Amino acid sequence: MQPIEYIKELAKRYAEEALSDRGERILNLYREHNSKKIVRPPVLVFEVPWGEFAPKEEELQCKCEDNQYHGVESEMRLALFQLKHFGGDYIVHPYYRVHVGLNGTGIGISVKEKIIPSTTGAYIMAHEYEDVLPDYESLEKINNPIYSLNNEYTEKRMEFIGKIFGGIMPYKKAGHSLSFATWDRIPMYHGVDNSLTDLYERSEFIHAMVEKFTQIYESQIDQFEKLNVLDTDPYYIHCTPAPTYDLPAKDMDNEKIVAKDVWIRIMAQIFAVVSPEMHDEFDFRYTKRLFDKCGLSYYGCCEPLDNKIDKLRQFGNLRRISITPWANVESAAEQIGNDYIFSYKPNPAFVASPTFDPEPVIEEVERVIKACLKNNTPIEFVLKDISTISGNYNNLTQWVETVNGVIDRYY
Repeated sequence: MQPIEYIKELAKRYAEEALSDRGERILNLYREHNSKKIVRPPVLVFEVPWGEFAPKEEELQCKCEDNQYHGVESEMRLALFQLKHFGGDYIVHPYYRVHVGLNGTGIGISVKEKIIPSTTGAYIMAHEYEDVLPDYESLEKINNPIYSLNNEYTEKRMEFIGKIFGGIMPYKKAGHSLSFATWDRIPMYHGVDNSLTDLYERSEFIHAMVEKFTQIYESQIDQFEKLNVLDTDPYYIHCTPAPTYDLPAKDMDNEKIVAKDVWIRIMAQIFAVVSPEMHDEFDFRYTKRLFDKCGLSYYGCCEPLDNKIDKLRQFGNLRRISITPWANVESAAEQIGNDYIFSYKPNPAFVASPTFDPEPVIEEVERVIKACLKNNTPIEFVLKDISTISGNYNNLTQWVETVNGVIDRYY
C-alpha cells in the first residue's frame, strides 16, 4: 500500500471521530460552560508523557517514513489513542486545520542553557540558564520581531492536506492563538535566581525588562491582527476549553479578524513565591495592557492564585482562572463565586506511580466539587504538567474514570 493510500484509510477513522455527534455535544457543553453556567464539569488530559509508552504501543506506531506524511499520521494516531483510552471530554475539530505559515525575525537574543533530558522518554527536562540580560546595555539588543505571511508554505500545505483529507472531511486554514508567558521567558534569558532576587535588588531594571517583553507582545498582537492570522476557532486555550458564545468564529479568508474576537492567556509561574503586591507590580499591570486588547482572557498555570484573586479583578474581560493543587480551593471558590471559571489543575503526582490509587483522586475531586457547588462556581478538571506515569497509560484511563465517577454523584 502506498503512503497516500494508507494514510487516507487512517484519515477515515479520524474523520469518524471528528464528525461524530459526540463532538457536537461536547462542543455545546464547552459553550455553556464558558458562559459560566453550572453544567457537568469538563474533564481533560493534556501534556501527556507519550515517550514513556508510545514506543511499545502498536496503535502508536507510524508506518509512513516521509516526514510530511509521518507528521500527519502521528498527529492522528495520538488523537485517536487519547480518544480511545483517556479522552474524557476531549474532541477534535470537524475539519482539519492548516495553520497559516508565518515568518518571524526573532527578538535579537537567544537562550543559552545546559539541559539534562529525561531518561524515561518523558518530555520534561532540567534547564540551567545563563544570564544573557545582565544589564541595561544588554536590553538594547532586544527587538520587536517582524512577522510576515509565508504564503508559499500555506499553499503547499493546503495542497498536501487536500490529498489526504479530500473527499473524507473538510480542511481549511486556521490562525494562531495568543498565549504569552513573560515570566517564563525572563528567567530563560536572565536566570531564575537572578530574576527573583532582582525584583527586590534591581526593581527598576526588572521593570525595564518586563516593559521590553510587553512591547514585544503588543507588537505581535497588532501584527497578527493586521495580517489577519488570529485564531477565532480554537477548541483549547492552553489545555482548557475555548469555544464560547461570546466570541465569533470567523472565516479568515473572507472576514476581518481583530484581537477583540479572540482569547488571550498569560501566566507567571515563578511568581508562586512572591506577594500579591509584587505580583501586581511586576506582572498584572503589564498583563492588563495585553488583556485589554483582546476579547476574553485566561490567567494562570501552576502558580497558586487563591490569595491574589482580588488583584485579578482588574482585568475586565477575565473569564478563567487557573487553580492549582497548592491553592486553598475553598477560599478560591468563595472569592471566585460565579464571576469566573474555576480551572482546576489536579495533582499529577496521583498518576505517577506504577499502579493507580483512586482514593487520593476521589478525595481531591470531591473537595473541589463541594467548594464550587457551595459558591455556584463553574469548574473544569484539566490534568496537565504530567512529568511521568511510570510508563503506564492506564493510570490516565483510570484517572478519567475515577474523576467522572465522582462527578456523576454530584451533577
